[in-house]
Amino acid sequence: MKNDIKDMNTQFIELVMKLKKENNDPLAIAGCMLAGAVQIYQSELGQETTYDLLDQIANGTDEDIELEIEKETYH
Repeated sequence: MKNDIKDMNTQFIELVMKLKKENNDPLAIAGCMLAGAVQIYQSELGQETTYDLLDQIANGTDEDIELEIEKETYH
């Protein structure tokens, strides 16, 4: 599976610029992108995990994420 994030991001930016140049409302563009992202999350992660992810994005803070990170000092 190809995962060139930089290339994908460039393609999205180019599409957004094209849509804006065609006088599409930037908020409508963002809404379409968000709806598409949610559909992909639902398809790949399932409804419950998608709900948890969106809830974390909308309401969470870094403090809500429980990660055990071993800190090291590099000299």
